[in-house]
Amino acid sequence: MATDGLAIARLEWTLLVTIDHGDENLFSVAMVKELADEIRAAAGEPDLRFVRLRSRGDVFCLGREGASQAAQRPSARAVQAVASAIVGLNELLQTTPLVVVAEVQGDAAGFGVGLVGNADLAVAAEGTRFSVPEILAGYAPTIVMSWLSRTVPRKRAFEMVATGAWADAATALRDGLITEVVPGDRLEARVDERIAELAALDATALRDAKGFLARTRAMDPASAAGASIDSLALALAGEPG
Repeated sequence: MATDGLAIARLEWTLLVTIDHGDENLFSVAMVKELADEIRAAAGEPDLRFVRLRSRGDVFCLGREGASQAAQRPSARAVQAVASAIVGLNELLQTTPLVVVAEVQGDAAGFGVGLVGNADLAVAAEGTRFSVPEILAGYAPTIVMSWLSRTVPRKRAFEMVATGAWADAATALRDGLITEVVPGDRLEARVDERIAELAALDATALRDAKGFLARTRAMDPASAAGASIDSLALALAGEPG
């Protein structure tokens, strides 16, 4: 299946999503909605277990269309509609039972950082960079900020959003934004390996692990510990003691 800027296919147990939208691989609002619709549909297909996000070209994704055009001053209602679609996709990446794997072959900025940061695993090629540049256009990137400080240390999150500066792959790995850095000529094969490793695990247990992380994101440690008891009991019910 193909849409403007997205090529989507189902290969074995994976929903393969390839971004191909100009030199900067910018997302349109239609692409945001299409990606969310495809992930929701794939979650209901019993044979699918993974979402693999990748891009063609020199960059992964440098944001979304119109994000830096603050001078146009869109209406508050228009901004809310776009923001709602992006927030919904970010939330879906974290809560879908499918494991989301980002294959990052080039630079990611703004919305592209959101795709990487909200994935469950993100493998990046050496030399890739990451930036949250919205502050340079005159506004605070509150959508990114809503999840970033739960992914990287708070002070690093502030530095990223307050300066818009690029972070290299080694820094992104240290901060926890990405999972692994590999040579560029090894990237595709390494993502293949990571998916194969996960596919060898029990599918229900893997979905339960992701689901528990999603449900307990906002819980304090004591509440999460309490929730873990019920989850474990349900998972092991009927098993020999």
